[in-house]
Amino acid sequence: MMEMKTVFRAVWTPVILLMLSACTLDTAGLTGGSGSVSRAPRTVTLPATGITVAGPSGFCVDPDSVRDSAEGGFALLGNCTGLSGGHNPALKGKTAVLTLSVSGLLAEGEALDLPSVEAFFNSETGRKALSRSGSANTVTLIESGVDATHLWLHARDTAPTMLAGQGDEYWRALFVLNGRLVTVTATPFAEAPMSSDRLHSLLERFVSDLERRNRRQT
Repeated sequence: MMEMKTVFRAVWTPVILLMLSACTLDTAGLTGGSGSVSRAPRTVTLPATGITVAGPSGFCVDPDSVRDSAEGGFALLGNCTGLSGGHNPALKGKTAVLTLSVSGLLAEGEALDLPSVEAFFNSETGRKALSRSGSANTVTLIESGVDATHLWLHARDTAPTMLAGQGDEYWRALFVLNGRLVTVTATPFAEAPMSSDRLHSLLERFVSDLERRNRRQT
């Protein structure tokens, strides 16, 4: 069974890497502003972890955010218009920030016990792990659920955000892909929030595409 410290690292890695990242994503190009990236790529393959990253239609990868090593990888995706320095007010309420974190290779036979991990995040210690400030008091776990291979979390974190303009609520999924623990998160913008249902659907599409692109050939 996977140790909780592995899960803890998987949740906290995106927070740390966002703090270190030079990414200056504006509010998804909703209201204008100068983007730091031109012609943002639709797809990126992380060379060390071997994971190919691509978002749903309309999403691109911020190359400034990409980190990758044998110990794990990270990428942030946003609306292609915003990442390329443009703006489109029609995107209000229809876009979000997607992040992906990939762990190092899991030990042989190490598995994700989904019900146990779900119970962990429903505890005070688990809420502390979800908090951007490390305080359980900032996190409300709105809902959670498991299916055959994924854990889904819908949470609100009132701690300061890592990117300007991000909202407090997010949807997150944890699952194993090619022997690595993957954590993906969809976070809306505070000034133009996407509904919970649309945010969840966006995350499901992101997860499905990741699994399709990275399915090992047998």
